[in-house]
Amino acid sequence: MRCSQSSNRLQHLLPTAVADVDTFVDQLLGPTSARRSSWRATAAIWEGENQFFVEIDAPGVQTDDIEVTFEKNQLSLTLERNAPEHDGKLWHSERGYGKVNRTLTLPETVDPETIDAALSDGVLRVTIDKRPELQPKRIDVKSA
Repeated sequence: MRCSQSSNRLQHLLPTAVADVDTFVDQLLGPTSARRSSWRATAAIWEGENQFFVEIDAPGVQTDDIEVTFEKNQLSLTLERNAPEHDGKLWHSERGYGKVNRTLTLPETVDPETIDAALSDGVLRVTIDKRPELQPKRIDVKSA
């Protein structure tokens, strides 16, 4: 039994193997190592009853490579992940390295004096209390 493949004009235009794709992209954009200089730190932000919470995924980041600042209701987070040293020639890497900056605008109700940041298990956790004097007050209704 003979198996035939139909000819597809796209086969001649597009690379047929992953290695060919990498080579093609390298020719257009430069070597893979040059393109992998940045990474993305994903975040989760939520509001509790008395606090705001921010979590940033930061695998491979050390506490000395994190800067947290607050100015004019802007919480700025800068994280840097450094590339590890390798013996020999690196064949392939999908990891990103370099600095990442995240800036969040927070409401007037935050208390900047209570900002707390901790790095644990590759996650940067920031908590900020709300100012009690700016929180809605519940008024108890008395019976007359």
